[in-house]
Amino acid sequence: MEHLDGQKLVLPSTLPPGVILKPLRQAAQDHPDLVEPRLFSLVHADRDRFTALHAAFFTGGTFLYVPDGVVIEQPVIGQHFSHEGGTSVLPHTLIVAGKGARFNYLDEYIAEDGNEIGYRSGSTEIFAGEGSQVGYVAVQKWGRNAWHFADQRAELQKDASLRLFNVTLGARFSKTRVEATLQGQGADAELKAIYFASGEQFFDFHTLQDHQVGNTRSDLLFKGALQDVARTVYAGLIRIEKGAARSDAYQANRNLVLSDHAKATSIPMLEIDNNDVRCTHGATVGPVDPLSMFYLRSRGIPEATAKRMIVQGFFGDVLDRIPFEHARALVEAELEARLG
Repeated sequence: MEHLDGQKLVLPSTLPPGVILKPLRQAAQDHPDLVEPRLFSLVHADRDRFTALHAAFFTGGTFLYVPDGVVIEQPVIGQHFSHEGGTSVLPHTLIVAGKGARFNYLDEYIAEDGNEIGYRSGSTEIFAGEGSQVGYVAVQKWGRNAWHFADQRAELQKDASLRLFNVTLGARFSKTRVEATLQGQGADAELKAIYFASGEQFFDFHTLQDHQVGNTRSDLLFKGALQDVARTVYAGLIRIEKGAARSDAYQANRNLVLSDHAKATSIPMLEIDNNDVRCTHGATVGPVDPLSMFYLRSRGIPEATAKRMIVQGFFGDVLDRIPFEHARALVEAELEARLG
């Protein structure tokens, strides 16, 4: 299914009855009761100038509603294209999962010209109803001279499960905020990311794991590799609110620096207002292990190939956590292309 604003939907062979999958503007007209109360209720338009710009000028987007108890076996894929250099592309995805619903969704941001210049802003709001299981993957492949700003925010009700995976590969500058609010007991959010920065790319990530009630769990792992003169910044906050006893939160940021001039900065943070919790956070920044490189070189493997193997191994445990096979194969192929 293709629609305006440089987007394409790749649908499963059949969609179960009751599922609504439409361009966002059309859905707002056809189903105002589902769209209006939720649109920009998580990604607030007044948060900063970038969200205000996105809310005012967003160029279409996609709406997915999956009713209570409905399961979609095959992934739904939304592809967003930039056709002309210098133009702005600002898609918005709104996902609503009913009670006990289960499905996977992939957002793919694609540059048709790898050297394009322009402003990009792809944002997502996810409402995970009670007992739902949602897998969401975003793969950002904008052109090397684009400027990208994105918000991905999710709200989880009782016993809901979210597997959110972010892949950042494109843009000259990319700023991404990933936030999960756990509002119901038993909610479980798994937030994972892979990023590979080269040349003069600058990637900036901010994350929030917000435990508003007790007996909730969040698990975050962001892994990145940098080469040339690339830079990355990660700032992540675990917030445990006063009534959120027996919360379990984990946060880690790991960076592999492949050149002397690349630089990664990591800032993990905790804000805990309850004593009966378990929270762990940490960060690492370091070069390729010289012993690993020596081991591979001593077996006749060229240096470039050895480095590629080490990077692939570094990302391996995160790749295994991508929630569905189609997205996993796509990400592995993109990484392979960039590693050469």
